[in-house]
Amino acid sequence: MDANNHEPGVRAEPDRVSSRIVVGFGVVLVILTFIAMALMAALFRGIDKSAQKKDEATVAAAGLQTREGRIPPAPRLLVYEPRHWKSFREAEAERLSTYGWMDRSTGAVHVPIERAMDLIAVRGVGPLPPAPIAMPALEATPEPSKGVTPAARGKAK
Repeated sequence: MDANNHEPGVRAEPDRVSSRIVVGFGVVLVILTFIAMALMAALFRGIDKSAQKKDEATVAAAGLQTREGRIPPAPRLLVYEPRHWKSFREAEAERLSTYGWMDRSTGAVHVPIERAMDLIAVRGVGPLPPAPIAMPALEATPEPSKGVTPAARGKAK
């Protein structure tokens, strides 16, 4: 019997799905996706605006508004790091190559590196500070054996 010939009165389902239904389903899916994306974008914008208003109110209530021209407390972020690094290196090089006071009250001075090396070669290094005193380790008291009392141990010695 042929697959397309059926008994009289018997109906069979068609072998194919209508392409019109599949395309229609795809179009509906795409449209619903775009609608969901638009709704989510609107929702997020609304939430963001309300959060921004709440943040502004909190900052205003705490008195934390930024004031123009006011320098923030240290440590501050470097805006142009190479310039700061260059000025830092120049200041360090100047200090290492000139004479000056480090602390007048204690008489501490800084001298150029070359001069300091010459002075150490001629005079030597001054007396070193004393080493820290090592504390002797405390002897651990052995635990008493079972059945031996401290009084009995003292008599045994």
